[in-house]
Amino acid sequence: MQNLPESRSSSPEKAERFPFRIQYPWRSLLGLILLLFYAALLASPELLNALPVPAPFVNAVVNSLLNTQMFSAASVLLLLLCWADVRRFFRQQRKVRESMQTLWENKRQLQQRAQTSASHTDKLKLFISDKLLEYIEYDEKFLHFKSIASEVRHNGVISFDKVQSALHFAREHSLPGERGDTALMYQDALSAMRYLWDLLDLSTTDNMALHIGAQVSRCEEQAFQAELQGTEVSALPASPVFEPAKALLDTLTLHLGVTLCSDDGEENPALLFRTDQPEHLQLRDKDGIFRLDIQPCAVLPGNANHLILLLENLLRNAQYFATRKTHKGPLAPVSVRLWEAQQCLCLTVYNRGPHINADDKEQIFQLGFSTRKVREHHGKGLGLYFVQQITQGFDGDIGCDNITNHSGQYHLRLELDNGDVQNLHLEVALDDGRPQVRLSGSDADFARQWEMPLSRKLMSLEVNLAGDSHVSRFALNKSERLLVDNRQLPGPHWQAELTGRKGDVLRFTPLDIRGVQFSLRLPTLEGRMDGVSATNLWAPDVDQLDASFRSPDDF
Repeated sequence: MQNLPESRSSSPEKAERFPFRIQYPWRSLLGLILLLFYAALLASPELLNALPVPAPFVNAVVNSLLNTQMFSAASVLLLLLCWADVRRFFRQQRKVRESMQTLWENKRQLQQRAQTSASHTDKLKLFISDKLLEYIEYDEKFLHFKSIASEVRHNGVISFDKVQSALHFAREHSLPGERGDTALMYQDALSAMRYLWDLLDLSTTDNMALHIGAQVSRCEEQAFQAELQGTEVSALPASPVFEPAKALLDTLTLHLGVTLCSDDGEENPALLFRTDQPEHLQLRDKDGIFRLDIQPCAVLPGNANHLILLLENLLRNAQYFATRKTHKGPLAPVSVRLWEAQQCLCLTVYNRGPHINADDKEQIFQLGFSTRKVREHHGKGLGLYFVQQITQGFDGDIGCDNITNHSGQYHLRLELDNGDVQNLHLEVALDDGRPQVRLSGSDADFARQWEMPLSRKLMSLEVNLAGDSHVSRFALNKSERLLVDNRQLPGPHWQAELTGRKGDVLRFTPLDIRGVQFSLRLPTLEGRMDGVSATNLWAPDVDQLDASFRSPDDF
């Protein structure tokens, strides 16, 4: 913005730079007065006698200056002086007009900026007031919900005990021919009632993380006392530990209504309720949404329903994006992997939802925050908040990462039925984030798929990504035509298919794996007894930092 000119100038430089006044033409006026006086002397020379000057000086002035030639020269000089003053007048007038125009333009800009600032201020005030009203209303609703849950829990103790006793009695006294499905149905009802009661218990506490942490500490103490006394933890009246694999299976089958089966499509319901440590399981659901990789894992102290609530919110969130048309793919859109590492339960849940930006990552676990649009948002922003609180109660850590596609080169080894071996190299590049493929060294354009006719029947196929030690090997049978990368998370990176009437065309397709992955770590019972914290596992320099503060006597 330009500087406003001053109304008065304290120096000639400022007056020349910011001329607000037109100066008086005193030079022309003074010259005119002198010329009139000269004309009067020229007309009446005797006027010089009235002046107090010597007579010789008067005679010299009359003889040399009082003549018509000198008067003409003085008149011309006066005209030039008047012309200079007139020119100066118009020049100053133009500058004054320009200064006034600049002044009005600056005033207009100031008014526009003031109006814009006032408009932005009003919008900001309206936005802040709306957010405050929204948060106040949300907090009031949440507190109202807690008060209702507290009343339900307080008044429902007797009802819960009666229903639980009735279900126990019905399960133990079911008819011999009904003890299979009927006992299982009663067991599911008991689990649902306990889960409901634990939800009411959590909804009435002031700090969910502290409440869960206190319960986990009590269970850890009970397990430690049992170990000191040489008693099996499973022999205690109320087991202080639980199987995380069974909690995951119960979440899917009992709370999400998912029907699980093995990779060959055979259901095994008895597998879902085994009490011993399961073997390495690779399961999927009937609808093709979930793909599970469950490895043996040690027990966790605490209440299994708390972990079920955590898993239910994570899996429901993944299930929501799995059913969106814009995020559908040829394979299972949700991948879940459970394993143990460094005495910690490790769980990853991958879904093909949209990426989470950096600003939302910092708020995604806050109460009431949701990345879904308003018109399609049916939740209350509680799911991931519960996940974060439960994770803190178990002394764990949780985070989310955006999964992206990567360019690279695949090496394919094809073995035909006549013993010939072909080695091929396929190049993968990204086009707007989506993978495209072509044969390395060729001039062909990148395409979504790559096809090659086979001269003989394909017997085996090996696929390896350059720089990766993982090699996928397949021995083909007569009916097998679809081959998929057998890595688990974040999911298969490619698929190969034999097309054509006789399966004589090999089609290779790099898969789009873009999505979001939530990673969870919870210390197991053995880890907690050994002082392992899941939060420290994310910082590799913690041990080095801790060692710098130790004294020599500690070693």
